[in-house]
Amino acid sequence: MSLQHTPPRGATKKSGKGRPQMEEEGPTEASASVTVMAQEELPKKPKGRKSEMDDLRIFLAAELKIFGEKLDTFKVDLKAEIHATVEQMFENWKRTREEEVKNQMEAVETRLVSLETKVQTEMDPIRHELNQHRIAITELEKCAATSAETVSQLLIENQRLTSMVSKLNDKCIDLEGRQRRKNLRIVGVKEGSEREMGTRDFVADLLHKVLKLDHKPLLGRAHRAQRRRTQDVAHPRQIIVKVLQDHEFDEIMKKSVRSGQLLFEGVRFSIYRDYSTEVFKKRMLFNETKRILKSVPDLKYSLLYPARLRVTYNSNVFFFTEHEKALEYAKVVGNVPTD
Repeated sequence: MSLQHTPPRGATKKSGKGRPQMEEEGPTEASASVTVMAQEELPKKPKGRKSEMDDLRIFLAAELKIFGEKLDTFKVDLKAEIHATVEQMFENWKRTREEEVKNQMEAVETRLVSLETKVQTEMDPIRHELNQHRIAITELEKCAATSAETVSQLLIENQRLTSMVSKLNDKCIDLEGRQRRKNLRIVGVKEGSEREMGTRDFVADLLHKVLKLDHKPLLGRAHRAQRRRTQDVAHPRQIIVKVLQDHEFDEIMKKSVRSGQLLFEGVRFSIYRDYSTEVFKKRMLFNETKRILKSVPDLKYSLLYPARLRVTYNSNVFFFTEHEKALEYAKVVGNVPTD
């Protein structure tokens, strides 16, 4: 019985595309030697079925071992080829990306240079204008510093002048008050009553008779208030009189207060001191306060010159120069409800 070499199943070969394919291989050296030995011994001693199976098993084991070695070699070669292919692909991709990035960077750099040039061109006039503004601001700061110093000096001078004007104003009011110190204002005497005797003689005779003086007072100048004559009989012009003697002036004022109601030809009239306009306005502010205090029993008050209210109540003496505080005090002692 002769043995023929049969290629083992699963033997592969590489295709043209690099993929392993199954291929038939010729008899190897080991199989050839086995075949020769079998042929030499075949005529000498015929073999049985079992011997053939053992030979076949040995042959297949040898073939499988050779196939395994070739498969391992194929795996190593395939792995190296795949690795080389991947590296080549990566290098190609890397080279492509580097070129793209380089091109993009060059484009960006070119754009930036263009923008920088444009910005520089547009910034030049702005820088020039900023320099001009900086110079102007510096000049303004200098002017502001100088002006601040000047204003500070002017404020100090203004305060000094304001204080001086206030003092001079007070002094003028005081001087005017001193000039008017012996002046009288007679309110309520009918217009034309003085026509026959003259204003000065008429007033002297009026004071002598109404106040019952020992003799006619010595008067300086007497005249009606300097305004247009009115046809209103109920509101005739005031008569302003200057008394030359101090003691006569004091006597007239005392008796005018003590006499209460003064009448001339059946018409009531009043006698007041002659004050300047400023003093008169300040004293008028205390009218409401005096009206309330007048109704409080056991309370005495007097309005001192120029506008200083003196109040005596429950053996206590109070002085007020501000009419608001005086009015608050009057409402408290007079039990007048506040707003």
